[in-house]
Amino acid sequence: MNTPSDLPPFLAARRDALPMDLSFASARGPYSVWADRLMRAWRAGLPPMDGAAKGRHDGTEVTLEFATGATASGRFVLPKGIGPFPAVLLLHDHGGAFEHGLRKLFDDPASTETRARHYDGAAPASAFLEAGFAVLCLDALGWGARQAGGYEGQQALAANALGLGWSLAGLVAGEDAQAAAWLAKQPEIDAMRIGAFGFSFGGFRAWQVAALSPDIAAHASLSWMACRNDLMQENAPLLAGQSAFYMLHPTIAARADFADLAGLGVQKPQFYRSGRGDRHMPEASVQKAWTQIARIAKAAGAPAPDTAMHDAGHTCPRKSLDEAITFLSRHL
Repeated sequence: MNTPSDLPPFLAARRDALPMDLSFASARGPYSVWADRLMRAWRAGLPPMDGAAKGRHDGTEVTLEFATGATASGRFVLPKGIGPFPAVLLLHDHGGAFEHGLRKLFDDPASTETRARHYDGAAPASAFLEAGFAVLCLDALGWGARQAGGYEGQQALAANALGLGWSLAGLVAGEDAQAAAWLAKQPEIDAMRIGAFGFSFGGFRAWQVAALSPDIAAHASLSWMACRNDLMQENAPLLAGQSAFYMLHPTIAARADFADLAGLGVQKPQFYRSGRGDRHMPEASVQKAWTQIARIAKAAGAPAPDTAMHDAGHTCPRKSLDEAITFLSRHL
């Protein structure tokens, strides 16, 4: 498929002059006032997402139904020992492997190749279970049991959602928040000790659900944080459309940057890692976004996020996975 390498001049001018009236940089007054205003605007553009998903689990297999009427299947696995346990909502990446959703994060023979490519061969679910966490992981809309036709299908999903007044990004955000609420209600889980973890698209989802959900107490996000303007420059992947729809909230896209949205969760412990040479997340833009999140945290009276770069590009190295688990173990 032919895709534009840069924006037409009139859209480039728009990109360079977005109002960003809900950004922290435009805020006047205390953090709480700014955060409430941005949160209200963000949630107003999301599909129904109040309350916990309705669900049942049979052993490790779980099926959840969301407020939109959508359903998702997944795995809910407990560690050895006696609960209630701390838990982590595992959020899978995109990776172009639509046949594998949650399976990417488990020690599943079908996902061996994608785990070797993106996770140093590790199975994040196994690593968290060994560390004493319960894990919940679901297929996001478009993957695994919810496949919708690959790249063309995700574009169609996005168009159809927009045509009905929702967005693909909003659907995923709402489902992740309702999944966290379901997890908090399980008797085997300590509802005060729930974290979120993800790499790439999953990393975007991790800081997003931490911002939106009161049930997430801390998060670890790998390889998805930068500034919108930088992600819409010549030859940037975001300009290709397609997968970008999973990260674009149309009602607030011109009003707040990604770091602003993540800033709604700064009163919870935050962990970020990104790779040098990552073709999706330019290092200078990543550092700029992290600096903005740290400024927001300072205004909120919260510690700065734990941030660091690694040398493995757009991957989740085993060392970064271990650091994320250590971080979440310390705070949960």
